[in-house]
Amino acid sequence: RADKDSLWEAIWIAENDVLKEEIEKRGGELVTYDAQLNLETQISQIEDAVASGVDAVIVSPYDWKGIRPALESCNAKNIPVVVIDTKVFDSDLVETQVVSDNELGGKLCAEAIAEHLGGEGNVAIVDFSTNMAVQDRTKGFEEALAEYPDIKIVARQDAEGSVESALPVMENMLQANENIDAVFGTNDPAAIGAIAAIESAGKLDDIAVVGIDGAQDACELIKEGKLLGTAAQYPSLLATEVVNQIYKILDGEEPDDDIIYIEEQWVDAENVEEYQETNAY
Repeated sequence: RADKDSLWEAIWIAENDVLKEEIEKRGGELVTYDAQLNLETQISQIEDAVASGVDAVIVSPYDWKGIRPALESCNAKNIPVVVIDTKVFDSDLVETQVVSDNELGGKLCAEAIAEHLGGEGNVAIVDFSTNMAVQDRTKGFEEALAEYPDIKIVARQDAEGSVESALPVMENMLQANENIDAVFGTNDPAAIGAIAAIESAGKLDDIAVVGIDGAQDACELIKEGKLLGTAAQYPSLLATEVVNQIYKILDGEEPDDDIIYIEEQWVDAENVEEYQETNAY
């Protein structure tokens, strides 16, 4: 899977590189398909993989519910499926799911905003409501923010997780709400697009922005003082764990759990350089 923004694409590239390396270490071969944000294409590609006789399928679903026909195709041929990065709705059709702890990521963002605002203020969310990972992020964010009754969510709009879409969305929210104190970008591209709009409006000193991903571009914005912080994911750890589970299953063992969560880490001005040296993608 790839996305229209280079920041999101970097995640998939990082994951794919590690998947390939780890599988080849064990004498296997990885065949990668790119659905280009098209559900029908993704289903067709998985069906093609099944027809070619693969031993297992790793999928990062574009649509967590719509992917069901592809999962059924795998099940019909007794081909195990392991999910990476974004959960599927029909969990009974997959062996296990290895995902970032996105609720934790949302919580980390909320706590950073609450500390920055001193427990009171107005927050806007640049959302991507059709994405399951983002749904988990906003759930964690809202639950953590509920501990601060003087912080209110005053605006929320979808931006499809891209810089390009987030910029006009943020412009619209600024025009409709004069008193926004902080912005939760539900991924780094959304946060970066929001920053561009806020900076253009001359309000960068007045509005704090947080994101989720841990991409290099976000880290540079932290160092420039434009992004308060990001809840960092670890694509390499996700990919390594997926391969571990795949080979357990192929050896006839049970996976470690139905869902395996990889923790996220808060990255801000205090630790960004250390994080960049070892983990940023």
